[in-house]
Amino acid sequence: MAIKTYVGVVFDTDELGIVQPRQLVFHHRRMTIDRVLESRQAIAIHVGGNGLRYTVCIGQRRTNLFWDHYNRWFVEEKKPCKTACIDGQAGIKRLL
Repeated sequence: MAIKTYVGVVFDTDELGIVQPRQLVFHHRRMTIDRVLESRQAIAIHVGGNGLRYTVCIGQRRTNLFWDHYNRWFVEEKKPCKTACIDGQAGIKRLL
């Protein structure tokens, strides 16, 4: 399961107007973007929305960073699924 999480981004803009994200702030933690692998128009299929998608490397991890049409930055944050028993039967579960 994923949720749309808005993040702060430090970026550079060159003389042609091309944006290069350099750092992002995720849950009050500042992370340096080591490399931008790709930037293109795309849909955030897990959480909805679209915009310019930057595929970036932060350390050894690859993630997608989106810049939407409202000039806001977001990521598709992965959240663990929780399960609960229904009617006390351990064999029947549902997602919360």
